[in-house]
Amino acid sequence: MANVAWCITGGGANLRASVKVMERVKEVYKTNITLFLTRWGFEVARIFGVLSTLRGIAPGGYYQEFLVGDEGMYYIGRINLGRYRIVVIAPATANTVAKMVLGIADNIASTLYSQALKSRIPVVVLPTDMPSSDGYIESETPCYVDKNLCNYTTCGECASSKVCPVNAIVTIGQFMRIDLSKCIGCERCVYTCPTGAIKCWEKIRLMPREIDVENIDTLKRQPYTYVIKDAYELEKML
Repeated sequence: MANVAWCITGGGANLRASVKVMERVKEVYKTNITLFLTRWGFEVARIFGVLSTLRGIAPGGYYQEFLVGDEGMYYIGRINLGRYRIVVIAPATANTVAKMVLGIADNIASTLYSQALKSRIPVVVLPTDMPSSDGYIESETPCYVDKNLCNYTTCGECASSKVCPVNAIVTIGQFMRIDLSKCIGCERCVYTCPTGAIKCWEKIRLMPREIDVENIDTLKRQPYTYVIKDAYELEKML
């Protein structure tokens, strides 16, 4: 059975789409996926509500470990021994891409990349700052409260705060706010709010920095490296 090493860094762009693709790859092709998350990759996965899905993809069996931060460093030797047919870094933040381009290996994502190149293992990278044809990048917001729609003063007791399983909805002055240090992206609040003030995964368009685009272009020229533009290209590579 083929083994895949998948690393998630701390970016929301393409995260949920990448999780859907990898879940399908796991189910259809019966692939063993070892999941490596940077520390902020874990936090962003929690905020975007995909941790339970990720634990299903990497439930903890042999070559299906769920590894956070430095835990992954103990498994780097597998890369050198050729135990994985491919390494996937998706999403890869602009910071991660910069490190890979500069040859810096100081966390699990950049170390996986450096060791994969040394071991001649192909690496598929999905940058968060990959611009589309119009020059913009598309990302998603975590859950938030739209203050223009929140009628906390007239609603009385906030129904959404009552259903939140982690008490992430708090009162700040005359408004409600979602504490992202607690939020697990379950969306229960979205379906409970009577005014539709709570929104999750709103699409936003951003202009990438020139330096980040230049780094992506440089990364494309690295050996054994395949840079893709969206999560749906990922499935074709696997």
